[in-house]
This record gives sequence, structure tokens and C-alpha cells, in this order.
Amino acid sequence: MIIPKIFVKLPRYNNRILNLSVFFPKMNKPFLILSLFLSLLCPNLFGQTSLERLGQKAMIGGDFKSAAVYFDKAYTSDIKNMNALWLLGYSYYHDTEYRKCILTFDRLIGLKPTEIVAYYYRGKAKSLLFNAIKEDNSSEKEGLLLSAIKDFTTAIDLSPEDMKLYQNRGLAYQQFGVYKSQKASSSNKMMVINSLNASIADFQKVLSDNNNRKDILSQIERSKQVLIDIR
Repeated sequence: MIIPKIFVKLPRYNNRILNLSVFFPKMNKPFLILSLFLSLLCPNLFGQTSLERLGQKAMIGGDFKSAAVYFDKAYTSDIKNMNALWLLGYSYYHDTEYRKCILTFDRLIGLKPTEIVAYYYRGKAKSLLFNAIKEDNSSEKEGLLLSAIKDFTTAIDLSPEDMKLYQNRGLAYQQFGVYKSQKASSSNKMMVINSLNASIADFQKVLSDNNNRKDILSQIERSKQVLIDIR
């Protein structure tokens, strides 16, 4: 059987090819179904366990809760299976289990410190967990955003041409600035200004790559408005 080149080039963990939907979330459904069909037709070629294939079936159907159960079992049965670990974190993320997602990617990064997408999804999970915590005075909230910014920065160091990393770091900087602007103090004011200026710089980096991004223009204006209000 001739395998399309796209499968050959996919990132691997221990010779296992990752699910296409992870790296190409906007891929049309027929192609995703084709990827699933090929992985089921040629399980040895793709190096997947039966539990991983069940997990991918659940992912295609949008059932990330069940997918997480399968990937957790696949990883538990083989703690060297980083493909299962990766997809476990990804499933937790889409099932809004952000704490479990963060812990899973902590483990993956411990095994492979250069895994860019692990930093990306861990950073996004931290930002979303920040939003999910309703107590504004929670001591955890500030640390989550600072840690998310650090994750995106590490990912940028590893892949400096990836604009989505700058966009997400810009959003995290903006979140942090808005959050700190609600707490009146001179030290907070400087943190707000620095954070919002950093967010604008990241957004402008994205805009320099594609000046048609109206959503990015809106985020720049939002950061600038908060700066005006704080001053």
C-alpha cells in the first residue's frame, strides 16, 4: 500500500504517528475519517495499540471524555508510550479537564523537554483554568497566567516562526494586565503597563505576518484602552 507523504512527515513518539486532528484542527472531516480508516486498516504500520485506536475513534466522534479513558489505559499499560500520553493531555484539554491536562503535559515535558505543542496546550490550559476560577482573590490565579506566559515563551524559543504562539502569549499578557489593573497599587500599575505593552508587541508581531487580522487589531485596541484607563 502506498502511504501519502503527509503521514510520513507527521511527528512521532516512539515510532507512533500522531493523530492528524491534533496538528491540523481545521482539517476537513473526510480527511480525518481517511486518517482514522488508514490507522485502523494498518494498525502495525501506524504503531498504535487497540486502546489508542479506540481513543481515536472517540476523538473523531467528539467524545473526548471517553477518549481520555482509553488513552489513560494505553499509557498506564506502557509508560513509554508518549503518543498515548500526548493524546491523553489533548483529550483532557478538549474535555475542559484543565488540571488533568496540565499534569499530563507536565509529565510529557519531563520526558521530552523540546515538545513545542505540549508547552502550547499546557499554556492554553493554564489560561483557561484562570478563567474558570471564579474567586478573584485566589492566590492561584496570578501564578497560572505567569506560568502560561512562560510556557508560550518556551514554545516561541523552540519555534520562533509560529505566530499562534505569539498570539496566545499576547492574550496571556493581556489577561494578566487586566487582572492586575483591578488591584490598585503603584507596583501593580507598573506591572499592568509592562504586561499590556508586552501584549501589544506580541500582537504586532502577528499582525506583521498578516495585516488582515482584524481580530488581532481588536486585541491591540483593547490593550491600548486598558493602558489609557490605568494612566
